[in-house]
Amino acid sequence: MGSQTPAAELSPPRPEVAELAPRIWQVIENAPVLTAVTHKDADGDTLGSALALAQALGPIGKSVPVLSSPPVPQAWWFLPGFERVNQQSASPDTPVFIFDASDASRAGTNEPIVTQARVVVNIDHHVSNTQFGSINLVRTDAASTGELVYDLLKAWKIHIPPEAASCLYVTILSDTGGFRHDNTSAHALRAAAELVELGADPVMMARGLFKSRPASTLRMQGRILQGLHFEFGDRLVWGSISQAALRDSGATTDQADSSIDQLNTIRGQELAILFKEAGPRLTKVSIRSRDQVDAAELAAKFGGGGHRRAAGLEVALPLKEAEARVLTEARQRMTRLA
Repeated sequence: MGSQTPAAELSPPRPEVAELAPRIWQVIENAPVLTAVTHKDADGDTLGSALALAQALGPIGKSVPVLSSPPVPQAWWFLPGFERVNQQSASPDTPVFIFDASDASRAGTNEPIVTQARVVVNIDHHVSNTQFGSINLVRTDAASTGELVYDLLKAWKIHIPPEAASCLYVTILSDTGGFRHDNTSAHALRAAAELVELGADPVMMARGLFKSRPASTLRMQGRILQGLHFEFGDRLVWGSISQAALRDSGATTDQADSSIDQLNTIRGQELAILFKEAGPRLTKVSIRSRDQVDAAELAAKFGGGGHRRAAGLEVALPLKEAEARVLTEARQRMTRLA
């Protein structure tokens, strides 16, 4: 396969990844150009995974355009190589790698690139993944999709440059909420430590992720916190943000994405839901749960998906109507718990 990775002693890749790695390598070996596609409303996991693959394969002569359905959230400006996103278009008849997407529609405006590709390598960690690729590397035990990309690079013995290590580190840092979420495993922590040894910059990546928010984000979060609703003895917490409130705060819809983590900090809480008005008839919803409610199952009722404790959806309904419908389902589940 590739050239041996120097530097630190690295843990072996997951056996399931090592088994599939040669088949995926054949796709890469036979193609001078590949296309890396993120999911729409891109986050650190999908962007970090796509950029890391491009940065690792570049030195061995592979061209990898990174495509992301616009608008690409500027919150990820600090990722090494962020400026290359959407700088090249997809070449026809090239294999497509898509990251952190449970189905092809998650590619947004790039969905035709995925559905029309002759080979699609689907790399993901969501339980709701529909196995839509020609090759499917889906491991729900991974804290992030970037963990699986890291396992692949190790299996291929590809040199991992520092900028790729930083991107992969962010996939884990962001998807574990700074190593606070329930998906923070020994494997994730070990991978993060190895990536630092390979040149990832944990200080700058943490500063970019947690300490570089515009003031408008805090103003917007204040509006959300002021309007919180508490039900079932504070076990169900929900809030919303309208377009008018976003404008007043000087914020955009994508800046609200991380606000769900504020709702998910209450002692004894079981379910947190955040509604974000994206348009007159479009509402985005983030869901977080603790132990007893399956967030992915709740999201799936409305065409969404994700993980048991973290999921999301978007529904073609006005904000108030979306609140009513999703909360009806949420309250039913909370009532059953009681």
